[in-house]
Amino acid sequence: MKKILTAASLFILFGIFLSSCLKDQSLTMDKNLSNSVTEFANTGTPATLPVNGAPVRFAIDLGSLKVGDTTSFNVNVDYAGADMAPNDIQVVVDLDASLLATYNTAHKADGADYSMPPANLLRGKFPVTITIPKGKQYAQAKIPVQLTADYDFNADYALPLKITSTSTGITSGNFSTALYSLNVRNIYDGEFNVTGTFVDVTTATFHDAYPKEIGLATLGAKSNGYWDPNLNGGMFGYAFKNGTSGSYFGNFAPVFNFDDAGNVVSVSNYYGNATQNSSKRDAQLDPSGINKMTFDSNGKPKQLDVSYFMLQAGSIRLKITETFVYIGER
Repeated sequence: MKKILTAASLFILFGIFLSSCLKDQSLTMDKNLSNSVTEFANTGTPATLPVNGAPVRFAIDLGSLKVGDTTSFNVNVDYAGADMAPNDIQVVVDLDASLLATYNTAHKADGADYSMPPANLLRGKFPVTITIPKGKQYAQAKIPVQLTADYDFNADYALPLKITSTSTGITSGNFSTALYSLNVRNIYDGEFNVTGTFVDVTTATFHDAYPKEIGLATLGAKSNGYWDPNLNGGMFGYAFKNGTSGSYFGNFAPVFNFDDAGNVVSVSNYYGNATQNSSKRDAQLDPSGINKMTFDSNGKPKQLDVSYFMLQAGSIRLKITETFVYIGER
């Protein structure tokens, strides 16, 4: 299940920055080829390698953004093999939307469902030419990105790229195409140390399991779900203790919905309301709480104080007050 999810588009202001030398020589994928070829070089560790005709995929984390924020990511190309470029090599890179269907088919068993980013994501024009300088092996295109209000956090976006030509030699058979899957987290997203109080009004033996380490996972531009990495290997859920034994409430995990000022304006249930899940559980904000996220001087989350209820069959069962102290990015 995707943990970074809901609505907005990204401006890509397509600027090209050529790097004559990258420090990390491990970027080359076909390093020991007897004949040098032009290819996409690693941008981080590949999320998936080429298989059944599908391209390599690089997972690009664009970080925590709010509407109007800008960032960038890199597209690397290289002249792979034992030799340096004998002359300046012009590598032409273009979009190829057909790569999405090829990738989704090859990775169907993994639930792949990548789609083209929104039309207004790209602010530059394809094709673009990246020049690998003579005597070097690498060059880099830096792609600026700006988050807009219509970016869909629930969508699986990927930028499908293909090397359409190279001025010297040939292109790689396996690495001349690549998908760059794009993830954006909202500004409330992060890993937190959580302490608090917990009252189950129906069962006295149920008590809290604090402290916890909880991720507030992006579900929308201003919505974050309660992700417990230590619950059943990681899931949206609320853990507690039944006596000395660990347990959790099925079909329940709070989702905090914020406004632009960081106030929690409502709490909902990740698994739907009481009419949509078998346990008839829902969530509701306790208006007597502080119910606010604060940020540091760099705009990073600092602390969330929130009070809320778990409803069961329309009645309050749990009364929860929590303090989330920011640890860092998930």
